[in-house]
Amino acid sequence: MRLGAAVVGLFIAAGCEVGPTPTAPTPVLPDAWLDGTPAAVVAGETGPEAWWTTFGDAELDELVATADRLNLDLRIASSRVAEARAMHGIAAADLFPQAGAVGDAYAFDGSRPSAGNFSAPDRYYTASLDLAWDVDLWGRVRRSVEAASYEVATAIEDRRDVLVSIRAEVARSYIEVRSLQGQLHALDGTIASRVETLSLVEDRRRQGAATALDVAQASAQLAAAAAERPALVGSIASACDRISVLIGETAGPMRRRLAASFDPGRAVPVPPARIAIGIPADTIRRRADVRAAERTLMAATARIGVAEASLLPAIRISGQGGFSSTSLGNLVDRNSLGGMLGLEISWPIFTAGRLQEIVRVRDEQATQAMLAWERTVLEAVAEVESALAAYGSTILEQARLEDTVAAYRNAESLAQARYDAGVDDLQQLLDVQRELLAATQRLAGVEGQVASNAVGLYKALGGGWNIDDPRTTAADPSDTDSTEESRG
Repeated sequence: MRLGAAVVGLFIAAGCEVGPTPTAPTPVLPDAWLDGTPAAVVAGETGPEAWWTTFGDAELDELVATADRLNLDLRIASSRVAEARAMHGIAAADLFPQAGAVGDAYAFDGSRPSAGNFSAPDRYYTASLDLAWDVDLWGRVRRSVEAASYEVATAIEDRRDVLVSIRAEVARSYIEVRSLQGQLHALDGTIASRVETLSLVEDRRRQGAATALDVAQASAQLAAAAAERPALVGSIASACDRISVLIGETAGPMRRRLAASFDPGRAVPVPPARIAIGIPADTIRRRADVRAAERTLMAATARIGVAEASLLPAIRISGQGGFSSTSLGNLVDRNSLGGMLGLEISWPIFTAGRLQEIVRVRDEQATQAMLAWERTVLEAVAEVESALAAYGSTILEQARLEDTVAAYRNAESLAQARYDAGVDDLQQLLDVQRELLAATQRLAGVEGQVASNAVGLYKALGGGWNIDDPRTTAADPSDTDSTEESRG
């Protein structure tokens, strides 16, 4: 009865937990983003929706979906989530008693031992159950389980961060391919135009209306334009190969696929006319890297409690019970039943400061995690601000380049007419055509940069991680919003 009462008392005392309680930190953030945000960015509630679908490009949608399934970095991150969950299971197992079953059978020959007038039996059988339970008196195990829970949550956020990055890289690489294909298409048009110009000059040379210098200049302009083509072709191949790696396939087929699906009329995917962006506090908290750093901090805080509990007394309850008999038929019988229950108390009186130093190590690790979280928040704010600035500047550049290209096309028409009329020489026309080529290619590049910067802005806003595989979702002790997620 006294032992039973003591055990009940231990269960009651096991509700204690030492060490600081993990608490999510509150970042100090501005109330609004810097002034000068582009007109294409509007205030509003931003959800981490499937932002890539807003570009209206079915090919891009399919590539992102393929990367979600087959990207190797993402699969590695998913495996790390599974690993963290297994580690959590290992930690949680210490909350429960451990039991083991043992069965023995002994047989003795003619030299069997005897005691006095009593001879030992020929056979002896036992079946027993061993029990052991380390009472979590100070919350050491519960703090360990709590830390493991936060580590599971960290692995999930790390996977989400990889997911956001992979989707952004697929979109950027795809946009780069389309932008380069647009530049190549513009260059091929210029080459065709210069072929016609050279043919025209050669005809005029035969008629005596042009000089050999005119022919040489036209030929040089054609050669200069043609010389730019190999570099563009190589860049397209390189960007296609990056997409292949991102979606988990060998290089090669992607080049043919994107070449066959190229539409000159809509080369570069067009971002939405307006991108909604929330206040800094909401935006930063949604970012997976910030959430991962927060949960790493909370796991490190829980580990302090584990270390502090090791300084206090530990209690272990052990027991053994089972059956023993000289006859296998009578083994499971109440007369063969016996057992014992024990209580062990241990207290590390002197460890030369080792346990205290472990507590200091955990304190410093929590401090480092706090500083790492602060750095992550600062970097996140800077990334959003930089993404806003880059997006706004390329939108303005695109508008001005569109005006420039329109002006050069008008100038080319006028120069062609004046050359045909004999008012100006060929050099005037070639100069205008050269400037038109440069402006057209630059516009195609800037169109791609606008779309790429829109992707960068979506990534900075933390968009896309809730379109996820529900198998990566786990209960997060710090986040009541961790619910089952569904693929969009």
